[in-house]
Amino acid sequence: MDREPEPELMNKKSQVEAYCAADFSLGEINLIKFISNYLKINNINLSKNDLIVDLGCGPGNISEKLSEKWPEVNVLGVDGAEEMIREAKLRLFKNKSTDKYRNLNYICSDIRKISSYEIFSRKEITLLVSNSFLHHIIDIDNFFKLIINLSSKETINFHKDLIRPKDKDTALQLKEKCSQKYSNILTNDYYASLKASYRKNEVQRKILELNLNSMHVIEESEEYLIVYGKV
Repeated sequence: MDREPEPELMNKKSQVEAYCAADFSLGEINLIKFISNYLKINNINLSKNDLIVDLGCGPGNISEKLSEKWPEVNVLGVDGAEEMIREAKLRLFKNKSTDKYRNLNYICSDIRKISSYEIFSRKEITLLVSNSFLHHIIDIDNFFKLIINLSSKETINFHKDLIRPKDKDTALQLKEKCSQKYSNILTNDYYASLKASYRKNEVQRKILELNLNSMHVIEESEEYLIVYGKV
C-alpha cells in the first residue's frame, strides 16, 4: 500500500474531543516502559538538571505520563495545534491544586520551525520523545532534520508510531477493529494515520542514508515501531 500523507495538524475541535475521549493508555504505558528500561540498561539517571521534550504532544497524554514517571525532571510538551494545547493546559490547570504535573509545561509552536533555544534556553534536551507524531510529517527528511536540529550529542530520541499496513485489506481490517472501540471521527482519523505511516524499512533506509549509526528502529508489534537512539 502506497503512503498517503495526511494534514500535519489535528486542530479541529471534534478531532480533539474524539481523541481525548479515547483510551490509549496501554500503548502509552508501553512507551514509558521502553524508555525507562533503556535508561536502566544504560545506567542513566535523570535529575532536575535534565529536560524531556514531548514533540506533537496533543492533549498531553504522554507528557503527563513522563511527568509522573520522572517528577523531578522538567517536561515540556510542544504541539502546533492550538486546540490540542488548549486541552493540555486545561488538564494541567485542573491538577493545579495537587502535586501532579508540577514539572510539566506546554507551548504551542510550529514544530517545523522551532529551535532548541526557543524551547528552553538554559538546558539541552535530555530525552526527545514523540508518540504518533512521525506519520504527521509529510516528508521523512523533515522529521530527521527536526530531531537533529533539536538534539545535542547527548540527547536520546524515542519516537513511537504506527506501521503502514502492507495492503489496503489489512488497513481496512484494522479500521474495522478500531471502529468497535472508538467513534467514527477517531476511526476515520486512525485509518488516515495508517495510510500516512512509514514502514520499518523506510525509516531504516533514511537512517543509513544520513549515517545515523546510533539510531535504531524496531517493530514493537505488528502495528507499531519505535525509532530510538542518538543522532
